[in-house]
Amino acid sequence: MYQLLAKKGQLFAIILGVAVVAIFLGSVFSGLGSSGYSMGDDLNQIMKDNPEQTFDFFNPGIMLTGVLIVVGIALALLFGIVQLLSAPKQSMKAIIGVLVIAAAFFAFYSTSTSGIEDPFMNNILGKFDVSENVSKLISGGIMTTLVLGGLAFAAMILAEVGNLFK
Repeated sequence: MYQLLAKKGQLFAIILGVAVVAIFLGSVFSGLGSSGYSMGDDLNQIMKDNPEQTFDFFNPGIMLTGVLIVVGIALALLFGIVQLLSAPKQSMKAIIGVLVIAAAFFAFYSTSTSGIEDPFMNNILGKFDVSENVSKLISGGIMTTLVLGGLAFAAMILAEVGNLFK
């Protein structure tokens, strides 16, 4: 299977993408035609004038796109795990990297405050129904992203300075 996808995977992806676009356009054109509209009609104005009018013929394209996104994410994770298990010695850097990110997130999550003590934040968190735990998850994620992004930026600068002296 891997050899087949390595040789013909891009062709399969292009054919699948073209098929989804064809299904979507066929659905839209036939739906517009059967509803008595043409491609030149302003659908926004039609929806304002007739709020009961539904355009369900857009749904197949949106649903197929969502399915393709989910399948793509699942396959990326599956192939990543298969590659990780098939060559664990070569994957040690990636494993260590994931562990460092997880440790940084856990540290920032553990040290973050929920924001409920602050009246302004409490009002916002209550307005959007954000719990204490979710607030700490958000804070931990933002801090992890900022720190790792800052470290990546510093590493880029140091690498370029190092290249100047080579």
